[in-house]
Amino acid sequence: MKDRRKLAALIVNFNSGEFALGCVRSLVHAWEGEGRARAALEIVVVDNASPQDQTDALARIEALGARVIRSEVNGGYAGGINTAYAATTGGPDDVVAILNPDLCFLPGTVGPLLDYLAEHEDCGIIAPRTTIDLTGELHLSRDLLPTPTEQLRTTLARMSPHWCRRYGDRRLGLAQEWWLSERPLETDMITGCCLFLRRGVADELAPLMDEGFPLYFEDTDLYMRLRATGRKLVRHGGVRILHHWSRSAGVGTGFGGEPLRRYWISFEHYFRKHHGELGLSFVQSLGRMEAAWPPEMLHRAMHDITPLGVFDRPLELVLPRACPFVLELGLAPTFVVTVGIVGEGDRWVCPAESWQWFFEADYFLRAFDRSTGDFLGAWHFQKRGAGRMGPLELAEIEAAGGSPSAAEPRQSSQPSP
Repeated sequence: MKDRRKLAALIVNFNSGEFALGCVRSLVHAWEGEGRARAALEIVVVDNASPQDQTDALARIEALGARVIRSEVNGGYAGGINTAYAATTGGPDDVVAILNPDLCFLPGTVGPLLDYLAEHEDCGIIAPRTTIDLTGELHLSRDLLPTPTEQLRTTLARMSPHWCRRYGDRRLGLAQEWWLSERPLETDMITGCCLFLRRGVADELAPLMDEGFPLYFEDTDLYMRLRATGRKLVRHGGVRILHHWSRSAGVGTGFGGEPLRRYWISFEHYFRKHHGELGLSFVQSLGRMEAAWPPEMLHRAMHDITPLGVFDRPLELVLPRACPFVLELGLAPTFVVTVGIVGEGDRWVCPAESWQWFFEADYFLRAFDRSTGDFLGAWHFQKRGAGRMGPLELAEIEAAGGSPSAAEPRQSSQPSP
């Protein structure tokens, strides 16, 4: 029965045409590479009224056998997913995949997710391990469920180095299992970039996504509704996919404008829906408290930071001693949002392929001995030069059979979100 099941892949595109093309191409390649019939893979891409010309990319997506729906209005991510889902067909045991357009499926990544769903009826949603580079060096951090208490922790972390250290240590402790485990882990929160669920579960949750969330929090709401049915949310550490990460909305100081406006609408809707007016009032009061805090007192470093300078080539970080280590890499010295790096020895040498995926930006690193928990140091460096490999590399990855080292890095012409 597993081999006969269909997969319906849902993708929303907004100015990400070349990435969406790469995602579709890699999914088809992974599907057929496992010996599955192309007719059993249904892909629907909804273009959410992209203001940038997507004509060529969407035409090439259609040439791969996907259905493209060109919406005249931007109905939000949730609306786009619901539109895509309504255009698919299948039975209750078939599988639905909710995918960000900036994903790349590597060979052998689809089957284990389908099999886990088939073998575990209590699993409602399963997601793979995600890295932001081809070599699998840079692991996305473990997302924590947004609650009023969690909002308090992050607010205090931005306001006080003492609370920042406490929050950072807690988050790092939770993240290490995430980065090291190769087995499936039950969780209450996960990145929403790649989610697999049975169609029968999707129908039971209908609508699949709450369109009151114009952007962000729609996946968290989905998890809350799923877990209310008694089903589990699972992250499979033994399956890895590549997530180009944040190519449409922006990061750091680049995150603003319409994405930020939609974020705050979704933020309020989420806390009101799941924590009531009292919960929403509490987190809003935290926002007012932070806004009134002296700017120079925000985002202060919780460690002494050693400057390393400017790098236009891969970084080599020398540690004070040889040990099994974990590094956190972030865009701020508070380390509230990070990627993780796990290694062993007296240094970390960033692989050349991984270096290509860094923004041009300021970065902060901190290191710990995994065997003792000892803090080893914190550093700051600036990355300059070409970076953030883009969708044009995906064809080379496929041609290399999924081998990252065989793909020649080049600078992306896509705007970084």
